[in-house]
Amino acid sequence: MIPFAKPIIDHEELEAVEKVLKSGMLAEGKVSRAFEEEFQKYLGTKYATVTSNGTTALSTALEAMNIQPGDEVITTPFTFIASANTISMIGAIPIFVDVDPDTYNIDPEQIREAITEKTTAIMPVHIFGMPCDMKHIMDIAEDEDLMVIEDACQAHGGTIDGHKVGTFGDVSAFSFYATKNMMTGEGGMIATNNEEILEKALMIKNHGRGKGGGYSHFRIGYNNRMMDLVAALGRVQLSRLPENTRARRVKAIKYNEFFEEVDGIETQREPNGFESSYHVYAPRVTSHDKDRDEIIENLREMDVGSRTVYALPCHKQGTYLNINEWRWAEFVNYPDYKSIKLPISEEIGRTHFDIPVHPLVSDEDMHKILNALENILT
Repeated sequence: MIPFAKPIIDHEELEAVEKVLKSGMLAEGKVSRAFEEEFQKYLGTKYATVTSNGTTALSTALEAMNIQPGDEVITTPFTFIASANTISMIGAIPIFVDVDPDTYNIDPEQIREAITEKTTAIMPVHIFGMPCDMKHIMDIAEDEDLMVIEDACQAHGGTIDGHKVGTFGDVSAFSFYATKNMMTGEGGMIATNNEEILEKALMIKNHGRGKGGGYSHFRIGYNNRMMDLVAALGRVQLSRLPENTRARRVKAIKYNEFFEEVDGIETQREPNGFESSYHVYAPRVTSHDKDRDEIIENLREMDVGSRTVYALPCHKQGTYLNINEWRWAEFVNYPDYKSIKLPISEEIGRTHFDIPVHPLVSDEDMHKILNALENILT
């Protein structure tokens, strides 16, 4: 079976971890500081700080932005549920708007229509590594005096006109989960050019401690830190990221060329000047003559890993259909998510399927995958 995801773990990763183990200093420290410096240099931001995972990167950043209970944060429903949940965790309200059918990303015009007096922020998600229309989104944010947090948890290496995603908003969050384009098993990163947001995030993620550390605490905080053991993996993975992004894009281009000749299948489209990092390659079925679930089953029978990713968008998940059971519902008036209809997100959820695009897919594997697709679809 050719897996749909496979982490790269080589001798460099093993040596980096062994070095930290032998040092005896496993908690967040010098190696994490080096990882932060290298990551912010790679991105081109002034600041970066590690967290325990992508979810805590988002939740810590939202709290550092001073998002309050009852505030509305506009986001996409077509994403991993952590994007919406981190908004709900702090008592804010996720406002879902629909996505663009070509990019699968949040539709800026629908963002503008959803803004109310309670809106304080926008959370675009660069889904599957495809950059959102950040220029349009930032123009809206400036017009309406809103903050922007980029959920870049799937988009390490994606660019818009040569500028890396995670550098457009007030703050951004990345995940280093085991399947991501660069991984540490679990882990996350907050990036920003805003020193005030950074200082708040540093306290929030570390029990409310100030710069000096120790046992002086200045606000309610959490233990959202990263271990140096994990950061050691991140440093090696970051060094591989440019090459691995190119490898993913080469495979994606081959898939794009193949699907251009196949009726009834549409691919996620890159606008001019946008470069996806292709965390996931997920075309969708647009013909009634083809059955998405049958395609997945047939691919698996031919030893090609395939699946749906977000078949059920966030607003259709039980979490939001039953939001009044959430503890903040006693104090916050949530929308009736049961009545919300977002047809494009729902349609992409019903029709997309994932095929392997990671760097360890060999030329032989690509030949096998394309042959399988040809047999199934043509």
